[in-house]
Amino acid sequence: MSEIYLITGGRPGDILRMTEDFRAVFAASGKPGPKVAYVGAANSDNRIFFETMKLPMMKAGAGDVALVPLARGHADAGAAKRILSGADAVFLSGGEVEDGIVLLEESGLTGFLTDLYLDGRLFFGVSAGAIMMGRHWVHWDREGDDGTASLFPCLGFVPFVFDAHGEKEDWAELKCALRLLGPGATGHGLRAGGFYSADGSGRLTSYRDEPEIFRNADGKIGKMDSLDWKDRRE
Repeated sequence: MSEIYLITGGRPGDILRMTEDFRAVFAASGKPGPKVAYVGAANSDNRIFFETMKLPMMKAGAGDVALVPLARGHADAGAAKRILSGADAVFLSGGEVEDGIVLLEESGLTGFLTDLYLDGRLFFGVSAGAIMMGRHWVHWDREGDDGTASLFPCLGFVPFVFDAHGEKEDWAELKCALRLLGPGATGHGLRAGGFYSADGSGRLTSYRDEPEIFRNADGKIGKMDSLDWKDRRE
């Protein structure tokens, strides 16, 4: 298993910052001009999203960025697996977490992606894509009504629950997830404009902003001063 890389938007200058983040990710791949498989499940393969992310990836040194065809009506499971198998790195786009997980399940790709990760394939994601690589996220029957909330599993590559750029709402969605997970659950709020990595041993690394960490202590969600994370800012 390798590290996953987590990028959060939500700040002015995101594209310039992401270009440098992508450059760091590609360096970690150890491949010159790496081939990237773009998984746009979280936004139903939106072409604008794809082109917006493809440009900085190419500037950062990607040799090719190929869209994995998953959108309803245009899905091709065979082509998707060929693109993913031939890629040096797999990118999970932003959008809606639940939409992304549902589409991956409908396409029969959750297990396939897990096998690629366990085999050492490099994964990176932005916003919803970052959350999708953690353990769980929340479904609301009625938006904003936590009384209708329930958990659903994500890809679970690393033993974390993530939220991305939720500081303006005081991490309300992450706190809801922790209440559902129960006492002792811990969650990581990845701030807007952040760049992080995580691994299967439970280590989170920050390259810019320190994450906000919360724990469910007997039903009360409290912010923690620190946990097992490492800051690699220079």
